[in-house]
This record gives sequence, C-alpha cells and structure tokens, in this order.
Amino acid sequence: MENKENKKNNVNEEHKNSSEPLVNEQTNEEASEDDRDIKVDPQDRQNELAEENARLNDLLLRSKADFENLQKRTLKQIQQAQLFSTEKLSSELLIIMDSLETVNNLSKDSNLKIDNLIEGNSLLLKTTTEVFEKLGIEEINPLNKDFDPELHQAMATKEDEKSSENTVLEVMQKGYKLKSKLLRPALVIVSKKNK
Repeated sequence: MENKENKKNNVNEEHKNSSEPLVNEQTNEEASEDDRDIKVDPQDRQNELAEENARLNDLLLRSKADFENLQKRTLKQIQQAQLFSTEKLSSELLIIMDSLETVNNLSKDSNLKIDNLIEGNSLLLKTTTEVFEKLGIEEINPLNKDFDPELHQAMATKEDEKSSENTVLEVMQKGYKLKSKLLRPALVIVSKKNK
C-alpha cells in the first residue's frame, strides 16, 4: 500500500515539474481492484431482488388474508347486531300478540259485554304504549303546535282566525320516531289566515 502511495506522490512531483496536465495514472492492477469493489455480481443482485419480491409477496398475501378476515368478522358482527335488535323487538311484540289473542277469544264469547271489550282495548293500548317506551319509540302528536316539516306532513290547510298561521289544527294520524330517526311523520291539517 505504501508503494502505491509513493508512486502517486512521485507522479504528482513529476507533474509539477512538467507542463503537461495531471492525468490520474493508476496501474491496471489498481483499477481492477477498485472495479471489483464497486461491481456487484448480477446473479447476487438478482437473488437479492428475488428474495425481496418473495418477502413483499408474502406480506401482500398476509395483508389480503387479514383484510378478508376483518370483512368476515365485521359482517358477522353486523348480522349478530341485527339479530339482537330483531330479537328484542320480537320479544316485545309477543306481549302485544298475546293481548290481541286474548281480546279475540273474548270477542267470540256470546255473553260478551261491551264494557269488557272497551276495558280489553284500553289494556291493549296501555301495553303497546309500554312496549314503545321500552323500545325508545316516541309518539309525535303536534296538536296546537307549530307545523314542523321535519316531523309533520301537511295533508291540507284550513282557514282559522283563532290560531296563528302554520299551527297544527288537527292530527289525522300520529307520527313516531325512534330516538332521532323519524319512523313516520304525523299527518296533519295546518291553519292559514284568510286573505
């Protein structure tokens, strides 16, 4: 190594004395050693790329499998949530069905009293109201309130001097909502001023 450095120094000193431009004069032996350090065997590089490709392909397949498993789990959870909500609703509706069957059996009795029928109907309405409360279903009965197009559907308008304009005068059919979701708007008749 010292010999190489000495040779380079000698060449540089000779260059100082001459007027020719300095050219990097390496021996063939030195150049071939440097080239060997820089050059990579194409077969090794190809092997490295093949290994990297295999690693990335494996990673892609694992990611795809994870994604498919996530989709399956999510679908199963959605189905279970739907089943649970349907099950809850169904169990509450069974109470109403039992009451309806009882009223139906009573109506076939030849000794039926009208008072018993009215009482049975009142109990059925009370039971249904309790079921709605358990399920979080709210009644929309906007009688004598301002018309709200988000919750009410105007079926007609009616002139009325006593009420302010756009007041609900009659409720033809009550509306219902489940928390913030409107299940059915209330069908109403709305006031208007005589022009």
